[in-house]
Amino acid sequence: MDANGTYICLMTKRLLAFLFPALGFSLLSSVTSGQVFTTMTYNIRHGLTTKNQGNLSRVSQLIRANKADVVALQEIDSSTVRSLGRNQTKYIAKETGMKVVYAKAVSEKRGSYGLAILSRYPIIASQIVQLPTPEEGAPRILLCAYVEFPNEKTVRFCTAKLDPHSSQNRTAQAAIVTALLKESIQPVVWAGDFHSHTDDPILRQMARYWRYAGVASEQVTFPDLASRFDYILTRPNDELQELSYRIVEENRTSDHYPVVASFRLK
Repeated sequence: MDANGTYICLMTKRLLAFLFPALGFSLLSSVTSGQVFTTMTYNIRHGLTTKNQGNLSRVSQLIRANKADVVALQEIDSSTVRSLGRNQTKYIAKETGMKVVYAKAVSEKRGSYGLAILSRYPIIASQIVQLPTPEEGAPRILLCAYVEFPNEKTVRFCTAKLDPHSSQNRTAQAAIVTALLKESIQPVVWAGDFHSHTDDPILRQMARYWRYAGVASEQVTFPDLASRFDYILTRPNDELQELSYRIVEENRTSDHYPVVASFRLK
């Protein structure tokens, strides 16, 4: 950049600071580097530890400790006998101070269980899609939340728990989700429990359409089977730049590890 360009850039920043002093550095950061956010996906095992003790307080602590802005939760109960009638979604939302949307996947004699998405930013719309089960199996769904960021851009955050018992069902479910989301006009983050290790043919087929956060990671997310089942995906052409990726190796709360990734929305 020449001297004139440097001068113009400096004067632009000073003008913004003068016009919007209350917004301070956050505005300049948004203008110059885009919106940065952190997302987490976590299968919370119906709110129970592997010793069948309640884990909701610890789940909430992990969300806060990892500074997650948007969280995808699988195997979350709503007023079931197993959860002693507690609405787990409302509890975690209250403990974290986040907005939330819940979707029922399976009805029980009392209550239900399914998926939830929590967000520190407004959820302006949500969507529930029934997924196919060619072979006999429990109902599976896709839940999407449209999250609006301070820069007025919207990202479509989605989560699913694919069938853990049937590869045929997982293949069909992954295909439907991909077909639905690949044409989305909003940038997409798809996070969840896919019950497929990195060498699974399903994941290799999906790689044509998706970019995996932490693609080179060899860490597991389901230690009981020494497998990586939990993923955060974006589309290759979206305005999302992966900044960081980590797996929180903490097995006192659930049989899965939380997976965390940060992105910049350009």
